[in-house]
Amino acid sequence: MQAVPSDRRTLILTLGALSALGAASIDMYLPALPSLAEQLPGPAGGAQFTLSAFFLGMAFSQLVYGPLSDALGRRTVLLGGLLLFVLASLACAMAESIPQLIGLRVLQALGAGVGGVVARAIVRDLYRGNQAASAQSLINLAMLITPLLAPIIGGQLLTRFHWQSIFLVLALLGVTCIALTFFKVNESLPPQKRTTFHLTTLLGGYARVLGNRYSLGCILTGAFAFGAFFAYLAGSPFVFIEIYAVPAEHYGYFFSTNIVGIMIAAFINSRVVLHAGPLLMLRIGVCIMALAAIVLLWSASVPGQLWHIVVPLFFVVGSIGIIGANAISCTLQPFSDIAGTAAATFGFIQMLIGALVGTAVGLLHDGSAGPMCLVIAVMALTALGLSLSLIREPRKGTE
Repeated sequence: MQAVPSDRRTLILTLGALSALGAASIDMYLPALPSLAEQLPGPAGGAQFTLSAFFLGMAFSQLVYGPLSDALGRRTVLLGGLLLFVLASLACAMAESIPQLIGLRVLQALGAGVGGVVARAIVRDLYRGNQAASAQSLINLAMLITPLLAPIIGGQLLTRFHWQSIFLVLALLGVTCIALTFFKVNESLPPQKRTTFHLTTLLGGYARVLGNRYSLGCILTGAFAFGAFFAYLAGSPFVFIEIYAVPAEHYGYFFSTNIVGIMIAAFINSRVVLHAGPLLMLRIGVCIMALAAIVLLWSASVPGQLWHIVVPLFFVVGSIGIIGANAISCTLQPFSDIAGTAAATFGFIQMLIGALVGTAVGLLHDGSAGPMCLVIAVMALTALGLSLSLIREPRKGTE
C-alpha cells in the first residue's frame, strides 16, 4: 500500500537532508584542501583529485541506486546506501596518504549518492508537473542549510582540531540521516508499480531516457551548468586561501554568501515556476549564469581586488537555485514509470562532468584565478547553447 505523507513539509525537509549528504561531504572539507595537500603524501594537485574521486563515485553510484530503487522500493535502498556512507567516512578519517584518501572518497561517494537519487524519485512518486518542480525547489532550499554551514564548520574543525575530525562529523551526519529515514520516510513506491532489476531492463531504461530529446537536452543543460559550479568548488579554496590570503577558517563565510544566493534564487523559483513553468525558468537561470561567467572571466584577466571575483561568482553560483530544480523536473517529466532510472541518468552525467571538471581545474592550476574562471565560463556557455539548441516543448499529453 502506498503511503501518502500526512505532513508534506516534514517529508520535504527530510528529503532535503538526505539530498544534502553529498553536498556536506564536499563542502565541509573544502577548507581543508590546502592543508591536505601539505600534510598527506601524494602527487601534485592530489588534494583536488580527492574531490574528483568523490564526483566519480557519486556518478557511478547513481547508475545503480535509481534502477535498484525502482525494483526494491525507495526506503530499503536508502538505508543500505547510508550505512555504506557511515563506514566509509570513518575509514577516510584514518587515511595516511592522498592516493589512499582518493580510493576511500570513492567509497564514501558510493554511499552518499543514494540520497539525491532516491529523494528525487520520491518526489516524482508523489507529485506531478509544476507541483513537482515546486517541491524539488523547496527540497533544494532545505538542503542548502547544510552547504551554508558546512564550510564554516569545516574551517572551525580544521583550525581547532585536525582534518580527520571533519570525516568523523560526516559519519555522525550519516547516522542522523539513517534515523531520519527510518522514522520519517514511508515507502512511496508500492510493490505493484516496481520494475524487475536485471541488465536488459537497466539498459532499456537508460536507452529510453537518453533517446528522449527533451529529457536529454535538460540533462545536458543541467549537467554543464553544474559543471560550472563544480569548477568553483574545486578552485575556490585555492583562489581564496592561497591567492587572496583569506584565512582557512574564514573561507566558509565567502562560500556561504554564494549559498545564500542559491537559496534566494530557489525561493523565488518555487513561487514563479508555478506560473511560468520549469522550462522557461531553466532557460532564465542558464542565461543568468552565462552572463555572470563572462563578467567573471573578464575580471580574472585584469588586475583587481577580491570583490572583482566575488561579485560575478555570486551570480554564477546563485543561478544554480533556478537551474537545479527545473532541470531535474523537466528531465523526469516523461518518465513516471522509471523515475529512479531517469534521476540516476541525470545524476550520473552531472557527476561525471563534475569529476572531469575537478580534474581539469587541478591540472590547469597555475597560481592564479584564471583556470577556475575559464572552466566556469566554458561550462556556462555550453549549458546556454544546449538549452537553446536541444530542448523543445514536449507534446501536450506527455506526462
